[in-house]
Amino acid sequence: MSTTIVPPRPPGAEVRPAFRRWRACLALPIAITLLAGCAVNQEKEVELYRKELDGKNPPAVAEFYEGRPLSLEEALLLANRRDENLASSGETYVQAMIDRERAFANFLPTISLAPSINYVDKRSSFGNVTQSAIKDVPMTGSVNIFNGFQDTSNLRKAGFTSEQRRQLLLDLQMTLFLNVAQTYYAILSNERSVLVLIHSAEVQNERVRDQEGRLKAGLARPLDVAQAQAQASATHVSLITAQNNVNNSRTMLAFLLNAPVRNAVLIDRLQVPQRLLPIENALWIGQHNRLDVAAASEGVEAARQAVSAALGQYYPSVSLNVDYFLHKESFPTNSEWSGILSANVPIFTAGIVHANVRTAWSQLRQARLVQLQTIRSVDEQVKTAYENLSQSKRRLVEERVEVRAARESLRQAQDSYPVGLATYLDVITAQDQLLTAQLSLVSEQINYKIFFLDLLRTMGKLARPDSIPAPATPPTSMPSDEELLTPAPSRGRQQPGTGRAFESRIRPATEPVDTEPATQPAPVVPPLPIPDTQPAPNVPLLPIPTTEPSP
Repeated sequence: MSTTIVPPRPPGAEVRPAFRRWRACLALPIAITLLAGCAVNQEKEVELYRKELDGKNPPAVAEFYEGRPLSLEEALLLANRRDENLASSGETYVQAMIDRERAFANFLPTISLAPSINYVDKRSSFGNVTQSAIKDVPMTGSVNIFNGFQDTSNLRKAGFTSEQRRQLLLDLQMTLFLNVAQTYYAILSNERSVLVLIHSAEVQNERVRDQEGRLKAGLARPLDVAQAQAQASATHVSLITAQNNVNNSRTMLAFLLNAPVRNAVLIDRLQVPQRLLPIENALWIGQHNRLDVAAASEGVEAARQAVSAALGQYYPSVSLNVDYFLHKESFPTNSEWSGILSANVPIFTAGIVHANVRTAWSQLRQARLVQLQTIRSVDEQVKTAYENLSQSKRRLVEERVEVRAARESLRQAQDSYPVGLATYLDVITAQDQLLTAQLSLVSEQINYKIFFLDLLRTMGKLARPDSIPAPATPPTSMPSDEELLTPAPSRGRQQPGTGRAFESRIRPATEPVDTEPATQPAPVVPPLPIPDTQPAPNVPLLPIPTTEPSP
């Protein structure tokens, strides 16, 4: 066992009263440290990313309950508030902000309390060995004077990274909004298809009964009855499929919103403008407003600062450490403080620094490639969305012409069948063509709105709604286009239940005009308009033709 001889305290030397209270000095910093560690305000931490998602004056979103109508604006706000994936991305943004504060802390000195107790053997002049505890309570402070500019580069890198995370958070918010809107309108599209199929099934059921009555009277063939039954069954199958699609879409919407909206009546008030910006302007807006493009640019700057930090490892570093003793019993006992100024000059690092520099340069090249691909991807997405919206408008014109022509074809087939100028197969074929045209028109009407929202998303303009307008009109989950619900008039012999009493339940008093419905909800300013500010002034707008071609 090794022994250490501790010299006696010089005569007249006394411990200062402050040193006798070393225990209190030790307990106070420890208590402050513990309190500071436990005083993290969780709500304030969450508010760091909530203020980015909700804005300065977020609209109030009431607790959703069963039976309430659901507008698109409220659906977006519910998803913005309740989506876990969006909140998780917000936590990533908070962590990036914490990393920035940590990088800034490298410029500040650190102070710590490092008490120590050293047990040593003490041998008296008579040869007796006793143990003694030597207690030291130093207050240690250290500061980084120069670190090869690594701290400066790391601070800038953390700043660019935190901004990149913020841009990605808002970009994910837009993606969530688009997913919610697509699901929202998928429900409306499927509900409209269900309504069309229900009315078509009712008409075809009556025709089956009509053919069965004609067969009993000897005016129809068994083939005609079988064809009518097959057509009605096919329509019923399509109806079941559409109803299943409605249920699946509503389940998905309830999942996205994390709210009991499965049975909510949807309110569609989105008004799509009739004119579009020129494609050049749309591309310009996309490049300057897409948040993923901004995030890629921030990633390049962060990678560039990482290269500077890696190069800083070649430079020498200088640091200063100072110890101030609150209590000291080790030799020399009369020393109150000590300081060490140290320098580190890297001479040979076995290629570690060189490998770090190579990695940093590779990450910078990689970030630039990601930036270039993101820019090209935005151009492709804007062009595709723009073309989809333009062609959807043109298809709407042709779909309406097709519905009118299919209705007229069915009317003529029904008029020709009783007099023997057409077979019942011709009637069934015309009925199938009308149903197909009606379903296509229903689908295209919803797709037109989805394409408009998709264009806003690709341009980076699918913004968060600022408010939830009160429903001033009845919900419009079901279609209001009378032309979709109007069966072709039958001129043949009527059976009970197939005359005016039945038709009056599903058709208007007068023959409808193939235009937009006369009764429309009160116009509401759309919550997601294309911005008025255009990059190139005095550029004429490119109108989408609204006049229908002559059939």
